[in-house]
Amino acid sequence: MTKEEKLIKLRSVFSPMSPIKNQDLFFGRIHQLDNVCDAINEQGQHAILYGERGVGKTSLGNIMATQLTNVFPVKVTCSRDDDFKSLWHRAFQKIPLATTTTGIGFTSEEQTSYTSLASRILDIEDVLPANIESMLMPVLNNRILFVFDEFDNINKNRVREQFADLIKSLSDNCDNITIIIIGISDNVVNLLGNHQSLERCLKQIRMPRMTPDELGGIIDNGINVLELEIVKDVRKKILEFSSGFPHYTHLLCKYGCKAVIEDDKLSFNRSYLKKAIALAIENVQEQIKDAFRKATFSSSAESQWEQVLFACATSKTDEYNCFTIKEITNRFADISGKDKSKVNISYNLGKLCQTERGAILEKISIDGGVKFRFSNPLSKAFVILKMNHG
Repeated sequence: MTKEEKLIKLRSVFSPMSPIKNQDLFFGRIHQLDNVCDAINEQGQHAILYGERGVGKTSLGNIMATQLTNVFPVKVTCSRDDDFKSLWHRAFQKIPLATTTTGIGFTSEEQTSYTSLASRILDIEDVLPANIESMLMPVLNNRILFVFDEFDNINKNRVREQFADLIKSLSDNCDNITIIIIGISDNVVNLLGNHQSLERCLKQIRMPRMTPDELGGIIDNGINVLELEIVKDVRKKILEFSSGFPHYTHLLCKYGCKAVIEDDKLSFNRSYLKKAIALAIENVQEQIKDAFRKATFSSSAESQWEQVLFACATSKTDEYNCFTIKEITNRFADISGKDKSKVNISYNLGKLCQTERGAILEKISIDGGVKFRFSNPLSKAFVILKMNHG
């Protein structure tokens, strides 16, 4: 393979800025995909896919919408301006509707014209769940999958309630229709509300951060496609730096492999990892970089903002990726070399939750206690990269 061919393939095998659309490049998440397929194949079953930002939910949604062969897939990306009618209007625009008419006379031929199901929704001012169910009746001979991605953008409670009512009704009356809701959330209630009647018909699928084995699949596939090699220790470091987020695996591999290819080399070694880290930091989302700058800015040489943030990024976390003051204090003492009994970082932690410090952390009350976590989970991996950039 020539250098030019490798650089072209690089864009597809490592794509940090866009979700995966091709199943050949989609790794891990077999358990979650199996759960989705179970929901589609079970009559009256729907599903909600939820989890942190950046764990690959949209990529999985793309696989559903392009690679499943036993359904007609329709994928809609929700925006903050959407309401119930606009979402279903966009969904129905993707469903063709055939109308057959017969001309006048005994020898007249039948003529078929095509439009979209959306034409039936335009004249209804206040679209209700019952309207959507009625409009789907002409296409019930086909199995249809509706995927509504970025559902967390919907901030109108009425829209969420309408979706909950529709899912319940479709479950009872329309076996061939499946709705999949995808959104950023810690739990289902934050996305659809507390509707106990949905428990039977709505499969809840949580997307956790990716495991090292899943992320390793991304690395190994890309390296093999590009006909390169990667040093074992470098591969391990990329997995550590990624912190469970495929975005950073793609980002580091993209810039590291690009440098290897441009130098006409075959081995992704430590020197190329160093280049990849520098370029990854430079090309991370501006919002994440800005939050870090605000969080660590100080005119004092004795400032401990960076060390506190580094302690947060490397502290042990619970299932909700939260850390306690005790855990942060222990890590801060290790990093700074200070005696634990003399460490006082409560002021710093409080300020890091405020806008003036980029609100890079958020305070969470759990079981009567106080914990902290990164407001944007992708910030954690960025902080770790900054720690290793020197």
